[in-house]
Amino acid sequence: MKKLFIGGIILFSCLSAVHGQTFRSASPTLSANAKQICFDGTSYPLLNIASGSGTSSYVGSVINDPTDPIATKGIYFKASNATGFSFASSNTSVVTTSNISMTFVSGDTCLLKIKPTGVGYATITVQATNGSNTSATYTINVAASAASAYGANTIFPTLVADASAVATIDSNYMFIADDETNVIRMFNRKMSGQSLYTLDITSGGGGASGEEFDLEAATVSSSTYNNGRRIYWMGSLGNSKKGASKPYRDRVVTTDMSGTGISTTLTVKSYSANMRSALISWGDANSWGFTASAYAASSGGMIPKRIDGFNIEGLSVTHAGETAYIGFRAPCVPTKGTTPSSDNSNRKYALLAPVTNFETMMNVSGKSSITPTIGEPVLFDFAGLGIRDLLRVGSNKYIIIAGLFEGGGTPAVYLWDGAVPANSGTNPITTATSSLLKLPLDLTDLVQPSADGGVEGHPEAILAEQVDSTLYIHLICDNGTVVYYNDAQAAKDLSLSQPQYSKFRMDNYTYSLPTITTKATLTKLSSVSWTVVNDKLEITGVAKGTVISVFNPKGQSIATQTANNKASVSLPTKGAFIVNLSGSEGSRSFKILNK
Repeated sequence: MKKLFIGGIILFSCLSAVHGQTFRSASPTLSANAKQICFDGTSYPLLNIASGSGTSSYVGSVINDPTDPIATKGIYFKASNATGFSFASSNTSVVTTSNISMTFVSGDTCLLKIKPTGVGYATITVQATNGSNTSATYTINVAASAASAYGANTIFPTLVADASAVATIDSNYMFIADDETNVIRMFNRKMSGQSLYTLDITSGGGGASGEEFDLEAATVSSSTYNNGRRIYWMGSLGNSKKGASKPYRDRVVTTDMSGTGISTTLTVKSYSANMRSALISWGDANSWGFTASAYAASSGGMIPKRIDGFNIEGLSVTHAGETAYIGFRAPCVPTKGTTPSSDNSNRKYALLAPVTNFETMMNVSGKSSITPTIGEPVLFDFAGLGIRDLLRVGSNKYIIIAGLFEGGGTPAVYLWDGAVPANSGTNPITTATSSLLKLPLDLTDLVQPSADGGVEGHPEAILAEQVDSTLYIHLICDNGTVVYYNDAQAAKDLSLSQPQYSKFRMDNYTYSLPTITTKATLTKLSSVSWTVVNDKLEITGVAKGTVISVFNPKGQSIATQTANNKASVSLPTKGAFIVNLSGSEGSRSFKILNK
C-alpha cells in the first residue's frame, strides 16, 4: 500500500491486478476506538468518545490551550480499506477543514486532530473513502472557547463549571467540589480533560435527594487526623438567592483519603449541622446582628450575597491544628462591639471566625453532636472585599482570596504571615503592617462576561505550595454563569445539557518570597538574650561592633544599628519581625513577635 499526500488529504493506492484485470478493494469502514488517549501514565481517557461508526461525540475545546485534548492529543479511529478521508465543518469560522488532520499511526489505526481557531460551535463530519465507495460517517461536535491570556499557565478541566472548593492530593491530582451538586471529583492538575473519579457525599453528609449542600470551602486536616489525609468540606451556611431557608447548606462534611495518586479514593466519616447556629450566636454576641443577616423565610428573607448578608466561602485548619478559620464572604463588619450602621457605611472589614474545637468536633462517626466553640474574631482590611477562600501554606503563612460580597468587583490575593494581633476583634490587620501583603498577581483575564449581564470567573479556591523561597499559587474559578461560546448560555446549564462543553479554569502563578541570607550559625553568642516590651526590642549580651538589622516578613529593612553589649530598637508596628545579628563572631537570625 502506497501513501500519497495531496492537498493535506491522505490518499492510498489500493489497486490489485489478477490475470491482467484491476479490482478495487472492499468498501472502507471508519469507527472510533473503544480505547482512547489517556492522561499521561494512566488508563483514564482524556475525552468521553462514543466508540463505533455512524455515531457522534461531544468535545469542549479552548483555543491555543497547549493541553487541549482534541488539538494536541487527538481521537483514535480504525479505518479499514481507506484510500483517503474527507472532512466537513458546519462552521468554518470556528474550525476550518485545513485545521483538521487524520494520520495513520499503526496499521489501520489513525489519529484525528482538530484545532479550533474561533469561538462557538462546529460539527465536524469525518468520512473514509475508497474510490466511489464511502464509509459511514462519524461526527465530532466541537464547542470552542476563547484562549487564556496566560497560555501554558492555564488548564480547563471539564464536566463541571461551578468549581468552588479544592483539596490537594499530590502534585498531580486534586479533588474539586462545586456549589451545584454534592459530588466530589478528582482532576489532573496539569492537563485539561475530564474527571477521573467521583463521590456523591449526599447520603454520608446527612443530605436529601435534590438538596444541595452549596459546597464552598475545603481544607486538609492537620497531621493528627488520618496522617493529614483528611479533608473537611463546608457548605455556604446561607439562604437561597431569594432568601429562602436552605437547611442542607448548614453542613461540614469529613472525608478520609485512602490510596495514593490517581488511585486515591474518599470515604465520608462524619458531618455536622451545628455551624450556622453557632456562628449566628457568636456574631450577635459581637454586636454584629447575625440573626438579621441570616434571616430566612419561605420568601422575603435575607439574600446571602449582600454586604450585610450571611455567606461562608473560606475554610482552613490552622498550622497548629485543631482550630479552623472560617472566612466570611458576607457580612463585612465593623470592629467588635460596634453595631453596624443603618447605611452599612461602617462595614469595612473581612472576617475570620476561629473555631477552636473544629477537628475534635469532626472526629466522630456519622452526625456530630458537638457544639462549635468560637474564639476571638480576626479582622482584615481588604478595602471592602470579603473572603472567598484561604489556605495555609509554607511555614505559618496563609494565602487569602478577597472578593466582592456580590458578583463583579475586582478580586485580590493576599499573603498573611499568620500573626494574630492582640485584641484582634478591634485591631484589624492591614497592609500597613508587616503581617499582610497584597500579591502583585494579574487577575484581569479571570473576570469574564456572564449570562446574567454581570461578570463572573472570580477565583474561589486555592492550591499552593512553597518550594524554598518560591510560592506556587493555583487559582480556581467558579465559571458557572460565564458565557463561553457567544450563545448567552451559562456554563452551569451546560453541565446538565452537555457536560463535555462545561469547564472551569485553573491559573498558575509564582511569587518569590523575600529572603534574608545569613552566614554560618553563630557559636559564640550563646549569652545573647532579648525581650520585646512596649514596642521595643531589647537585646543584651552582644559583642561590641555587632550590627543589628531588623526586617519585616516582606524583607524590608526596619532598623539597623551597631551594638555595644546591648541595644534597644524601636518597632514601628505590632506583628512579626526578623532580627539579624552580624559581627566578628558570625551571624545569626531569629524571629520576634511584637504583641
